Amino acid sequence: MAIGDIGGAVTELVITCRTPANGHVNIKKGDAVMLTGPYTVDNATDAGDVVFGQALANAAEKGAVMPVRVRGIAIFEYTGPAPTVDGQTGIWASAMGGKVKAPACGNGVGRNVKVDEYARKVHVLL
Repeated sequence: MAIGDIGGAVTELVITCRTPANGHVNIKKGDAVMLTGPYTVDNATDAGDVVFGQALANAAEKGAVMPVRVRGIAIFEYTGPAPTVDGQTGIWASAMGGKVKAPACGNGVGRNVKVDEYARKVHVLL
């Protein structure tokens, strides 16, 4: 994307993490993930968990190495009411693994920059 286009130049920070060493692992590319230990992420979230980043690959094995976007624009599927775009509000993890939701109170994580209600996706600046 050329400078001056809507959205402008995109930069991001991707770090290498691992999936949990125990339990069931079923992370899909694009899922919201939370930090569960040192550089360890999982998409098995409870409503209101803090979103750490976005999985950039599928993972189904315990202890697998995977890339995670922790800064930049992430596009997540959301559940419940559409998140708000107001320059302050972000998202929380949903009870549905890998998805996010609008915060019931507070501002959540990141900043929402666009909501596509038809596709049920929110663009979040992490």
